[in-house]
Amino acid sequence: MILNKPNKPDYSLAKAYRPISLLECIAKLLEKIVAKRVNADIISADLLPMSQFGSRPKHNAIDAVATLVHKIQATRQTGNVGALLLFDISGFFDNVNPERATQVFCQKGFPDNVCRWTQSFLTGRKVSLKVGSTLSEPCEVHNGTPQGSPLSPILSALYTASLLDLASRWTHRDLTLYVDDGAIFSVSKTTATATASAIQGLEQALGWLSRNGLSADPAKTELMVFTPRRSNPNLVGGHIYGATYGNNQRVTTITTSLRYLGVHLTPTLKWDTHVDLMVNRARSTIRGISILGNSIRGLDFMNWRRVYNALVIPTLTYGAQVWYSASKNWSSVLNFLIVLAIPHELERVGTYN
Repeated sequence: MILNKPNKPDYSLAKAYRPISLLECIAKLLEKIVAKRVNADIISADLLPMSQFGSRPKHNAIDAVATLVHKIQATRQTGNVGALLLFDISGFFDNVNPERATQVFCQKGFPDNVCRWTQSFLTGRKVSLKVGSTLSEPCEVHNGTPQGSPLSPILSALYTASLLDLASRWTHRDLTLYVDDGAIFSVSKTTATATASAIQGLEQALGWLSRNGLSADPAKTELMVFTPRRSNPNLVGGHIYGATYGNNQRVTTITTSLRYLGVHLTPTLKWDTHVDLMVNRARSTIRGISILGNSIRGLDFMNWRRVYNALVIPTLTYGAQVWYSASKNWSSVLNFLIVLAIPHELERVGTYN
């Protein structure tokens, strides 16, 4: 099934639509069993580099952001300049090559029967597209992993393991991945050198992607420079330090805000922008769920508390492990938002008694 994404300016483009894959439940159950076994082998044999934060147990997006923020803070405290370059692998799950994925499984030491099962899982698939009430004829899919399959994220993470192995040999820069979201962080004494180093790392990553049938989305390639605490941030400005790569693509230096895995970063690591956005989202969530209290027999206080804890609190405090700091007196800010502001908002929309 294909759904159109909201608020897109041009619906003649394929990117303006989101495909929804409907898979058989019995097949997904079997894939989940295989995924658990593969994950257990990955953990016991340490088959994934530590710089891959996605598709592995006890790792999440906030861990990736917290690691990155720690490196930025350490760089600024030592008086060096850090350059953060974000890129996104375009159509990652849809462009995984089955032969290459099977080869990666064999190289990682999985048994032959598991490698053969993986190749069978990724090949011989057919799909039908449904737009509105129109259903297309089945067509064969030659590349990619099934969307929504429990095994797809693990296959994709193993697929890019060699890219992280390549980046482990870099000096004064590193690469971290959260499935298909990449972050290159370079350190140097000057802004120009740090930026050039990050772009050089991007060019090497793009070369690996090209050799493996993948590419990066130029529209989602962004760069931010972090200067030492006592330096003049105006020196960074909006300059472009020879940031050309690939087919004459250019990278611009972002100086206000940069979004990485849902957390908004600034060159000075001030979190006001992120906190304000999370507060606005929490209030929007409250307005969205206010429909549950429109009837006379609406939710009672206990169920409202459950809804509030399940939807509003996670939205409001997203990334708190990164931006929370007692020295900045964020405790009083959170207490004010949780104890006063949000209940008042509930009362205003008529859903809080």
